[in-house]
Amino acid sequence: TARNNIRDLIAETEDLLNSEEDELIREEYISKIETYNKLLETVENVKNDNFRLTGFANDGMYYTYPSKASWQDTLGGKYAFAHLVSESKRISKAKNQTLGIYPEFDFLYISNTAIFDGVSQSDAGSRMVDNRYASKQVYNAILQEFETFYTMVVSTDAIGSLYKKFNEDYSQYGASGLSASTLGSDLNSNFDKDNSINRDESRENIISLLQKMNQIDGYDLMLDKGNIYSVKYASHLLNVATDSSHFKYSSYTVPFTGMILHGHVNYAGAPVNYSGSTAYEILRSIESGASLYYIVCYQNTSHMKDDELLNKYFGVDYSSWYSEILLAYSELNGMIGDLQEYEIVSHQTVISERQKEDSENAANYKLIQAEYIAKLERVINDALNAAFAELKEEGNLTARVKLVLDDSKIKAEFKKLAKDIDIVYNETLFTEAYNALRDRYLAEYPGDKANAKNNVEIVVDEVGEYESQYSFSTRSDCRDGNSYKKTAYTLDNNKVVIVTYKNGDDVVRFILNYNIYTVNVRLDGAVYTLDKYGYVRLDG
Repeated sequence: TARNNIRDLIAETEDLLNSEEDELIREEYISKIETYNKLLETVENVKNDNFRLTGFANDGMYYTYPSKASWQDTLGGKYAFAHLVSESKRISKAKNQTLGIYPEFDFLYISNTAIFDGVSQSDAGSRMVDNRYASKQVYNAILQEFETFYTMVVSTDAIGSLYKKFNEDYSQYGASGLSASTLGSDLNSNFDKDNSINRDESRENIISLLQKMNQIDGYDLMLDKGNIYSVKYASHLLNVATDSSHFKYSSYTVPFTGMILHGHVNYAGAPVNYSGSTAYEILRSIESGASLYYIVCYQNTSHMKDDELLNKYFGVDYSSWYSEILLAYSELNGMIGDLQEYEIVSHQTVISERQKEDSENAANYKLIQAEYIAKLERVINDALNAAFAELKEEGNLTARVKLVLDDSKIKAEFKKLAKDIDIVYNETLFTEAYNALRDRYLAEYPGDKANAKNNVEIVVDEVGEYESQYSFSTRSDCRDGNSYKKTAYTLDNNKVVIVTYKNGDDVVRFILNYNIYTVNVRLDGAVYTLDKYGYVRLDG
């Protein structure tokens, strides 16, 4: 269906292109056709999709505790879910790809209750130190206080028996995947005076449940965050930290989780469609080795905006994100798709140079040229003064001084200087400035061709030792222990990084630019230009 829809769009746009005469509009249609063709190619190459199904069971988005698996009638009920599971397996086998289905259930919290939901608060609820029932609380760094969501915490010694009842229902559908998000992210104790459970005991209870789910019941598990004790049992981790907090005392992001997990388990960061920039998230994915994660809804998204709690899903419309998801998948898969068995072995920030605008280049050129011409004039004057002083000392007052300027060498020297300090050499402007200087001196010191034996010839072909007071680029590699020549455009803001993947002797590096402007990076004698949120892959 997706392929047919894209083909229809291509056909419609081609018809519009053929009937349009305005060149600007034609260019827009041509660009759209190119994008659609890229989407069509991407659809053909999408091989691995995994879906977490939220709100499909136990009263939907306001779900009750999963002591049983009851599927929503509005989504076709249990028969529709069974068909979805069997169809995903058929497609995966027929096309030799992965189409994973992971219904989401929360085994650690009770958000809503219903009659005959199979959960007793007195038996399953955790208690706080004051013997009140514990509710889920999250620390708000802005308000500097805990916020409660009126979600009751389940004691971990009860989740094993509750899961057993759940699995009696769930196992009959033949599903191979199960999402139990909070089992990978949260760890709660129970201060019930008659049944206290500390965090170590709680962790062991969760490990026991994960082990049963994965190794005994055979489910591929999808979890959140990935507390280290849960990673062993997970096939996929979502909402893994791939970025820093960017708080005041954060210097830069280090992909610590990726350096531990990559090559061993699949993982993704926060939902991309809740980020400010897809390009930024692609950089973070390359840096950390993470997959892309989107929250989308196919129908009725407008209804959620009117709900006090569900309006957080404001940007989940599938049709709005479809094209971007495919393009982002294609881009990231092209960069790290072949590195899934590699480990991330190195991460470093590097110094770079902001690329100058054309107006800055023009201004810099004028500064350097004026500086060079002034230096050349001082060299000429020094040479002439030295020659006259020598003639005076010798008493040879009748001899003439003949000044010889080697045009080709002087121009070549300045041209090389321009290249060394990264300004664009302008032959016309330099020739004008140089000729003005040359004509002035040669008019004053023309030499005496008729009496050449009495001439003292002064040859000037370079300015000698010279380093501009205006520095516009570095002359050293990135941070490699050498002295780095900082310039007016040097960036040492930790926003350009190099991350290294390795598998045996095979090494792949990426240079990533998190700046919102173009930068140049000198590495191993080469210069790499990276656009805003740009990157380059270096194999070998």
